[in-house]
Amino acid sequence: MASPVRLGSILGCFLGLALVWLPHPAGAAPATITVGRLTLSLCNTDYTGYCGAIQRPLDPSGAVPGTLTVGFEYYPHSKRSQPSLGTILPQEGGPGYSSTGTRDFYLGLFAPLRDRRDVLIIDKRGTGLSTPINCPALQTGSLDLSAVAACAQQLGSTAWYFGTAFAVGDIAAVLDALEIGQVDFYGDSYGTFVGQVMAGLEPTRLRSIILDSAYPVRPPDVWFATDWATAWSGIDLSCRRSPSCSSLGGAATARMERLIADLRRQPISGTAPDGNGVAQAVTLDVGALIFLIDSAGDGLSIYRDLDAAARAWLDARDALPLLRLVAELNTSGSYDPADFSYGLYTAVTCVDYPLLYDLRAPAAKRSRQYQAALQQARQNRPDLFAPFTLDEGLDSQVYITPLDSCLPWPAPPASLTPGQPLRASVTFPAVPTLVLSGDLDSVTSPEDAAQTTAQFPNAVHIVVPNLTHVVAGSDFIGCTSSIALRFVQSLSAGDSSCTAKVRPVRTVPAFARQAHDLAPLTPAAGDQTTDEQRRIAAAGLEAVGDVVARYWASSGTIGSGLRGGQFSYSATASGYAFALDGARWTEDVAVTGTVSWNTNSDVITADVTLSRAGATIGNLKIRFQDADINAVASISGRIQGAALRGLRIAP
Repeated sequence: MASPVRLGSILGCFLGLALVWLPHPAGAAPATITVGRLTLSLCNTDYTGYCGAIQRPLDPSGAVPGTLTVGFEYYPHSKRSQPSLGTILPQEGGPGYSSTGTRDFYLGLFAPLRDRRDVLIIDKRGTGLSTPINCPALQTGSLDLSAVAACAQQLGSTAWYFGTAFAVGDIAAVLDALEIGQVDFYGDSYGTFVGQVMAGLEPTRLRSIILDSAYPVRPPDVWFATDWATAWSGIDLSCRRSPSCSSLGGAATARMERLIADLRRQPISGTAPDGNGVAQAVTLDVGALIFLIDSAGDGLSIYRDLDAAARAWLDARDALPLLRLVAELNTSGSYDPADFSYGLYTAVTCVDYPLLYDLRAPAAKRSRQYQAALQQARQNRPDLFAPFTLDEGLDSQVYITPLDSCLPWPAPPASLTPGQPLRASVTFPAVPTLVLSGDLDSVTSPEDAAQTTAQFPNAVHIVVPNLTHVVAGSDFIGCTSSIALRFVQSLSAGDSSCTAKVRPVRTVPAFARQAHDLAPLTPAAGDQTTDEQRRIAAAGLEAVGDVVARYWASSGTIGSGLRGGQFSYSATASGYAFALDGARWTEDVAVTGTVSWNTNSDVITADVTLSRAGATIGNLKIRFQDADINAVASISGRIQGAALRGLRIAP
């Protein structure tokens, strides 16, 4: 349903803010264990995990020959002297992601329950340990129709046997082989689609269901119009909640419309660092801006930067902050189909999602149906991408649904109905169901999730303010993870009032080429600096905040300062450590030193040196509680020999 994945931004959500990521020591774990009818082999000594696999027919009816491997990882509960209280079954999204590739997130999220509960992570057919689809032309990330056609030709008669219903059949077969009865299901993004299909086809196997960032298997609107509406309204929503933006007055979307008018006259081109710090030649035109706004729900960096970046261009013709956002979306990288299979992404979307044409029709008729649907939308729904035109939205390649990308897909066998993973007669069981949404999620909007919730007779929907896509464990205070854990334990969400304490996005106050153009820090007791010196300190503070924010956009561990220099980061026992080497947020202040982000306490500290033209001009110690609503940073040190004591809203 969502756009083709942006791996760096989405995976950033899965690294588990406010979760403890310490692996469980394996000790003297046996080399093999027997679970049900299968013997599993130790394959993960960090978490004491065991790997196994079964063989499954590609087509359970036998009409199409062939088999595939369905692989999985099994993590037994740690208190082996006591019986298991159940099995947690997480499923990853995409479609196309490997579930086992997200084991750190799942095992971290459910770590408090792992003493008495087992965790079973099964890769869906076509990815990970389960015979991944590798369509080389698609694996570049392109959904060019010729690449789709080549993948369809490669898959041949098997092209229709990677849909969600077949994946659910594989999951059920693994549960049978392991002799596991009911499971507690957790799915995120497309994993929620899997959960719904499993609820429809295998209802007795589910003790509980958590659907994190959900969209309905039976959508009322093929265009999923609420997703774009959430992205656009999120610009104003995130601004209103951030003092540095709301204090400007006016609407952030009004400023965005001024930018749109500029881009319609003349696109902006230049060079900017991508998420790995590699300089890219990029262009921001109307289509790229639509794609950028639509991507805001994948993480926090776009909502954080976008308004200030637009103002930098509108007020000072400083294009770099905007161009960097575009470059970060275009971060290059080659992805193993075992980690993410674009072939599986395409197969599932063409088989299971609603389309504007009937794949049972010949190619020429499909094209006519598609063009007729577009014309109908132009006439009856011209505001689908408002304030952009519908054709601007289509040209942007924002795939709210697959749109034209499935036109080359082969016709289905007579036994399968396109876009219908569940028959209309299938109803959903009264299994306790928790649906979680972030109110800034433009990938699967809260309205999508509300439609999903309405399908289930025993469901509760919790919308968490200030969060984007995939919310369990992605807040800074452990609120959403505690709700999910409580639901597994008690089959009740319980008190969810903690969601009101999830902090807003802290937007950038203003981008500036020179420190002189920044507002100075507010002096605190003992400060001996001038306004100009506190502006220099402000440039150092913003550089530190900017580097931490780039974590969301990175697909590696190395990045670039906005205007030069470098940084790197690595995981620690308590969070992340950043090393800055001349990172420049303004052109005239280079920042070198270390930043520590403790994701357990949510405290960010920094010890950095500032330099200008190669000469040291100061040093700063910075500290702020990142989880606090409207957090304030405390800054101390010396600037040009003067003692500094300052305060500033945290970056």
